[in-house]
Amino acid sequence: MAAFTSQRGANTAGVSTTPTLFQKFQATDLYHPLFAFLITRLVVFLGGYIGEIAIPSIDKEGYYHVAPDNLFVDIWSRWDSSFYISIVEQGYSYVPDQISNVAFFPLYPLLTRIVSIFTPTVYSAGLIVSHLCFLAALIFLYKLTAHEFDKAAASRTVYYIAAFPTAFFFSAFYTESTYLLMSVAAVYFARRKRWVWAALFAMLTTVSRVVGLGIWGVVGLEWLNAQGWSLSTLFHRSAWQNLAQGMRRNWSELLVICLVPLGLINHMLFLSRTVQDPLAFWSVQSAWGREDLGPIKIILRDIVLLFSQNFGTGDIWWHVIFDVGALAFVLLMAIAIWRNLGEGMAIYCVIAMLLPANSGSVSLMRYVLILFPVFMMLGRWGRRHTLDRALTIGFTMFLGIFTTIFVNWIFVA
Repeated sequence: MAAFTSQRGANTAGVSTTPTLFQKFQATDLYHPLFAFLITRLVVFLGGYIGEIAIPSIDKEGYYHVAPDNLFVDIWSRWDSSFYISIVEQGYSYVPDQISNVAFFPLYPLLTRIVSIFTPTVYSAGLIVSHLCFLAALIFLYKLTAHEFDKAAASRTVYYIAAFPTAFFFSAFYTESTYLLMSVAAVYFARRKRWVWAALFAMLTTVSRVVGLGIWGVVGLEWLNAQGWSLSTLFHRSAWQNLAQGMRRNWSELLVICLVPLGLINHMLFLSRTVQDPLAFWSVQSAWGREDLGPIKIILRDIVLLFSQNFGTGDIWWHVIFDVGALAFVLLMAIAIWRNLGEGMAIYCVIAMLLPANSGSVSLMRYVLILFPVFMMLGRWGRRHTLDRALTIGFTMFLGIFTTIFVNWIFVA
């Protein structure tokens, strides 16, 4: 924690207690995020388009094509995209014990519905929302990382997350881009003590994914740290005295932060009125065959099943290797995140992986995408030339491969 304290102290030295909404904007604040955005989107669009025309995807019942006459649009609507599309076009529906769209949160469909007013189709509107949110998220992430470390680390961070092997989801009709933007922006403003803006974006995360409540926790811990209290000073009397003074002096800031769950609560009230189950997004998970066995049992079960399959013929559940590897990687990274970025971000990353792993390992390498503190640490470590080269080449190569797999209706994450 000493490293964390000294690092943040160095970065915040001389910063006004009432900073402007954005610190002084420089050309590099846009240049590096835009470069990462354009290069990686070129990879995914070329990989997806060439993969689709060279290996025509499955065309039978259950494998839909939203725009068969426009592959540039069609290839980004696969798998769960259908649920988001149905929410935009028809609203929520729920049949107990059956797969339905109530499992998915409303922010991304709502933004898509608004943009669709100005576009010919909801599919193109969804892609516009995904890409604009992703670019904005990269800009916020660059600013946040530069504040915590330096601009060199920030430029590497935005490229690593944009080129991560499953980063094609940022271009797909999925919620990843929207959630990333809201979560990074919330932490960005919290680190600058702009609590109203931090709370607003944190509230938006709770109507994007249930794990958005973790961002509420991060913002809350940031406020506690600003009052002189942290988990490392839990047993220090002076820390509690500082907290008491802070609560008396800054009670309005704390009140604003406490309102963050209202986003999720409002969605639950909506579900209660429309489908008579405020927790329908959780109840419906069993329809996907998810079992609440706990992450340890789930991982052991999936590993045993993997090694009972035929590696010789290649008839294996291959993505389990990547999903389990992603979980292990994040859990190890949490140690470095705690030391360098604080306990809030570390706990958030652990919870964001263990929550879905509690009922299945499927999609864990997609869930890594939203854990921006992981990429911030990679960006810092990337100052080592060998590691930077390995991550840049390796991530970009697998991004192209996984994109080709995804657009051809083969499940990736």
